[in-house]
Amino acid sequence: MNASYGWHVRFPGLVLVIGLLAWPLLPARADDADEERAAAIRIRHEREAARTQRLLADLQLTNDQARHLAPLLDQAAALHAERYETDARLLPEMIEAYTAFAAEDKLGQGFSKEVERRTARVHRDEIEARDRFDLGIAELEQRAAKVLTPAQLARIQVAPGRPTAAAEEDRLSELRQELKEREARKRPSVGPVGNGLLSPASYEAIWALARVQPSETARRAVEVYQNGTAEHPLTTFEEQQQEVARLRTEINNWNLINGLYLKQEQIQRIATLYDSGKAKAAASRVRQGSRPAGEEWAAVERAVEAVLNPGQRAVVADYKACLLPPKNLKDPVRVGQAQDTSAYVPWLTRARGLTGRELETAINDTLEREAKHAGELSKWERQKRVALLRKTAHEAGKMTDSEFELSKEELAARITPPDRIQELRKEMDQVVRARGEPGRITYFMLNADFIAQARERGQQLADGIVPQPVDLAAGPQAENCEKGCALPGKKPAKK
Repeated sequence: MNASYGWHVRFPGLVLVIGLLAWPLLPARADDADEERAAAIRIRHEREAARTQRLLADLQLTNDQARHLAPLLDQAAALHAERYETDARLLPEMIEAYTAFAAEDKLGQGFSKEVERRTARVHRDEIEARDRFDLGIAELEQRAAKVLTPAQLARIQVAPGRPTAAAEEDRLSELRQELKEREARKRPSVGPVGNGLLSPASYEAIWALARVQPSETARRAVEVYQNGTAEHPLTTFEEQQQEVARLRTEINNWNLINGLYLKQEQIQRIATLYDSGKAKAAASRVRQGSRPAGEEWAAVERAVEAVLNPGQRAVVADYKACLLPPKNLKDPVRVGQAQDTSAYVPWLTRARGLTGRELETAINDTLEREAKHAGELSKWERQKRVALLRKTAHEAGKMTDSEFELSKEELAARITPPDRIQELRKEMDQVVRARGEPGRITYFMLNADFIAQARERGQQLADGIVPQPVDLAAGPQAENCEKGCALPGKKPAKK
């Protein structure tokens, strides 16, 4: 998710039961914005309460099942409360760091070390907090799933009225399923049981069914869900979340704009095409009701694609919505390469001088880092990978320094693993485009925020401020691509 922890975002459809609606909501404030946020929270809770009732009625939990779930709720409650407190502390730090980062990103001249390091640090802290929470809930989810019958598990897997991947039976659904599985291997993933039954939204109903008194920890988690804390009210928390999300969007847009190196004339043409497409889409909605104007945006995308040169089209094809731009986007020489070998050239430079246990340690460390990015390998895959790394390091070690300088890129390409997740995203985009639907250009570029920032870059160019290609390969390279980010077929940004 782009923002930090959000109960309503992380748990759509999980929600407060009717008994909680009688609890006092956030006190009204004089500030109109706070009043609006409090009203929005109240409305959301009311809608979520109805959905939770439907979910629990559909599952038809027995009293005995509820009693077995109750102890798991206490453990989940502690994780929820801890996560809220952690994010409430991190959000102001993220806003401060991201604001400074966005200001430098906007200029396209590179980043100062302190700003980039601080951004990497707070972003890493947020990722670690998320992963700790997800791992804890995922472990409890496995135990909770054993309480349910196969029929109940089947009912909770799919939201009512939502088609399953099996029902679609097309290539796009297959690609999405593989992508989902591979991303789940990268880091802990919470499924519908954890989201549905281990959320504070469901606690009160399960307590009532189990006829047990909730622990103080569980009560506290529900109170935080409902109101936040005295130090960090939910209205303030959500306001800060929205600001973090806005800054992330701004930074992602600047990253792409900086990687594209658009000329002023290109920006003008793209903005004109966007305005025209927006007008046509609006007219189409008037004629056809609320139906999406996919065909109109697909046509605009083709026109924008013609404005871009081959290198720029490669940038969009390879682009990931990451907070810190990856090295191949920072260094224009690497843009469009099938593989970004930049992480493996320095590894080989070090490894060629190692032997024995030191080399094996370096190989194991590399495999651990790769597992965090792409998931664990099978035993056979790991053995094959170790042999390749060892053989290549030995080959590099036998070369003279001048021979290695000439061969290091080729050797690095040999040991750079393919990015299957990125390959899946590209293939998904191809399938979507073959259907005549909008693809990556529409998702990333044809939205109001991107166009506004592109126009700002156009004004910079008119004022003589020219972004400079800067190789920032020495800067911090945090694992900053969000799980599930930038998937073709997801709802695009607001037009």
